[in-house]
Amino acid sequence: MVTKTCRPITLLTDFGQDDTFVGIMKGVILGIVPQASVVDLCHNLPSYDVAEAAFLIYITYSYFPDQSIHLVVVDPGVGSPRRPLLVATDNYFFIAPDNGVLSYIFERGGLRRVYEITAKHYFLSPQSATFHGRDIFAPVAAYLSKGIDPEALGSEIDDYVKIPLPSPQPVGDRAIAGEILHVDRFGNLITNISHEDLARLLGKRGEARLALRLGETIIEGLRSFYGEGEKGKLEAIIGSSGHLEIFVNQGNATVIAKKRKGDQLMVSLLS
Repeated sequence: MVTKTCRPITLLTDFGQDDTFVGIMKGVILGIVPQASVVDLCHNLPSYDVAEAAFLIYITYSYFPDQSIHLVVVDPGVGSPRRPLLVATDNYFFIAPDNGVLSYIFERGGLRRVYEITAKHYFLSPQSATFHGRDIFAPVAAYLSKGIDPEALGSEIDDYVKIPLPSPQPVGDRAIAGEILHVDRFGNLITNISHEDLARLLGKRGEARLALRLGETIIEGLRSFYGEGEKGKLEAIIGSSGHLEIFVNQGNATVIAKKRKGDQLMVSLLS
């Protein structure tokens, strides 16, 4: 069981692996809490892509123990007046810039309190205007892991930034329109249509078949696992995130479909 004084920390950034940014943040954390457990979620996000980071932290945070601290640094406004935030939900903590990167958490994560981090004596000094991940977010995460109460780190606010979330839209009672939110390293196209969205579309018509239209391509039915798909052919599946994916068995759906993040799709009932 995780205790108040050994909260794990996860890191999600757009810093990549070619520079020392991530390693330095870990060094700051370990300098404050040598026994800290630090987990890399991902560091190869598209640079400055707040929306994609928001989706990825949403589909990953709940797999960690209660009281874990999720540190998200995708921060195109670094050095500006944008605020550093600490968010407390029913079971987790999130630390991030106030730029909308926690929008899914605000909407669906069991939100309890949001704090503007103002306790500068917990920051590194002096602070760089270009590396708040090192000077503000990492040390605050470390002190929170060490057992500092959130109230000691700042003041509660309710005017935090939220970005519009692309939600699936019903089209009559027999179809739903969605959008590609993420392309993983295998070229799978992950959409904003969840398993629950499809269940609502089917309603009591549990035996009905679904057709997915992606541009000029129509995909009929859902596969149960990747290997069930015909090689070289676009297929659909409910992936590990609980969202509808378009994939190619041992291939790259992005290349074959010539689609990317932000492109639209439609799922409809065949019968």
